[in-house]
Amino acid sequence: MESKMSDFQRITIENIEYFIVDSIQNLRAEDSFIHRNNKLSVFGGNGEARKYVGSYIDDSGRKLSTFFEYENWGITETKNGRRVEYPIIQKNCFFNKKNLQRYLVDAKVEYQKQEQKYHNDISRFYDDYVLSIDNLPTENIFFSIHDVSDHLNNSKGYRRGYIRSEDDIWSIWRKIVLPKISYLSILKLLPVKGIEDSEPLFYFRIFLDYQFRSIVHPQLLSREKLEIPALEADQSVEQEIIKQKSRKGQQKYRKDVINYMPQCPFTLIADEILLRASHIKPYMVCITEKNEKEALDYLNGLALTPTYDWLFDQGYITFLDDGRLICGTRLSRYTWEKLNINPNAKNKMRIYPEGREKYLEYHRKFVFQDNIDDFL
Repeated sequence: MESKMSDFQRITIENIEYFIVDSIQNLRAEDSFIHRNNKLSVFGGNGEARKYVGSYIDDSGRKLSTFFEYENWGITETKNGRRVEYPIIQKNCFFNKKNLQRYLVDAKVEYQKQEQKYHNDISRFYDDYVLSIDNLPTENIFFSIHDVSDHLNNSKGYRRGYIRSEDDIWSIWRKIVLPKISYLSILKLLPVKGIEDSEPLFYFRIFLDYQFRSIVHPQLLSREKLEIPALEADQSVEQEIIKQKSRKGQQKYRKDVINYMPQCPFTLIADEILLRASHIKPYMVCITEKNEKEALDYLNGLALTPTYDWLFDQGYITFLDDGRLICGTRLSRYTWEKLNINPNAKNKMRIYPEGREKYLEYHRKFVFQDNIDDFL
């Protein structure tokens, strides 16, 4: 069986290597699911504890059933029109402490300088949430999920698949997650060793939308960071200053990056029209740190064609200091195949890594969406 599994991407969790045999990605954290502490001001209520995972009929339903190895969506015993049980879908589900800690690090700026409008000042909850994660007793926190979907015979004909857990970790992740800008990812795992006798594990992870992660949060472009005098800080002046900072030195930076790295290492395209000078440590981070030298350093840039520029910029891929490619787990096996990338290969790419080490380290730590330790 292992030979048939060899093409699946691998991930290491707590020193155990697993195949990623399937995944459900980008399940948005709807405000209806969010704990009342973090709800947006335009919505009311306390939030419901069940998480929508998709329709349980047609193609969507078949995918759900295959993924969770569960067929009885919405079929539960009722009495006087009310359910008397919620069947268990899977017992081998877990969150990982490091992922939850990383999520709170990424979300810190939004907690402290809210871009969205919330019912509460959510900054007052942040330290308690960090403490609740830090105090988790184990690295992997296991829980069971139940089928709390729309009943198959409901009068409105809804066929929405929902899951919920009675375990404490379910309440914890509902409390820390932020609405609209957060996503749930679920990986279905089988261990590389002893796979024949193993039941699948379901690795639940939460991520913050890249556009709201701390490295590009809109509130980082505050008057304080850009040192704009308060009396002059009307919108037009602020926008013009940002534009001027963006433009300064960009043409020379792009020319220097391409001169040093004259082709995309993925496509081998060398036509400058199709090459982008992709920052390793994001440009806006350098600017907010008042480090224009790094912002315009050609060693802080890779020449990539647009698709691979996007993958790198959004943290779906990263590189080790020796140029080895590391692929994250947010894309499907099918997508990697279409990109002509083997996520297990860790091929050394021609990115001329010498001198880029500090920038690559930043990218792995703060831009790459996965925990780099899971791939080493």
